[in-house]
Amino acid sequence: MVYSYLGYKKIERDPEIDKLIDEVLEEIEKINQFNYIYASFDYRLDFLNNNQAYQKYLDGSDSYMLVLTTLGKKIDDRCKYYSLIDMKKCLVFDAVSSAYLEYKADEFEADNFKFEHSYRFCPGYQGTKTDDIREIFKYLDNKKLGVSLLESNLMVPLKTMCGIIAIGVKKNKECGNCTVKEKCELRKEGKVCYKN
Repeated sequence: MVYSYLGYKKIERDPEIDKLIDEVLEEIEKINQFNYIYASFDYRLDFLNNNQAYQKYLDGSDSYMLVLTTLGKKIDDRCKYYSLIDMKKCLVFDAVSSAYLEYKADEFEADNFKFEHSYRFCPGYQGTKTDDIREIFKYLDNKKLGVSLLESNLMVPLKTMCGIIAIGVKKNKECGNCTVKEKCELRKEGKVCYKN
C-alpha cells in the first residue's frame, strides 16, 4: 500500500525504499496521536439521500455511523521538518503515514465494533463530493480531536480521515459497486484502489 501512496505503478520493490519505510514506520508508531470518534444514526441525513453512491452503499443497512479519525499534529510537524532537510524521506514519511492511518482505523473498527458492518466509505469515493466532509463535521465533535476543516475541505492535521460505516450489512470493496468504474485508470491497468 505504501508504494501505491508513493505513486509507483509498475516497479519492483527497492531495498533502499523498504529500509526507509521501516525506519519512518518505527518513528510514526512512536509519535502518532491516533484518535477516533463516531456517532450512530438510524435515519438518513439529507446529504446521503441526495447521492446514488451513498444510497447504494447503505442499501440493506439497519443504521450507520459517521466517523472521524486522525494521527494528530505531530505527524504533520515531522513531515514538514523532513521537507526542509530530506525531501525523499518526507515523501516516504507522508506515504507511510497515510497507510498507517488506514491500518489504525481498520484495527480500531475490528476491535471496537463487534457487530456486522461494512468498510469506511469516505467523501470523494465513487464520484461523491468532498463537500460532504462538511456535512459529517456538523454531527461530530471534531474539536475533541483537534481537527480543523479548511475552506478547501482539506482537514488539518493532514493525516485525518472521515467517512460513513454501514451497520447490519457486510459489503466488501469491489469495482462492481463503484459508480466510476468505467472511467477508472487503475482498472485499465488491471489494478484496484483498495489493495496493496
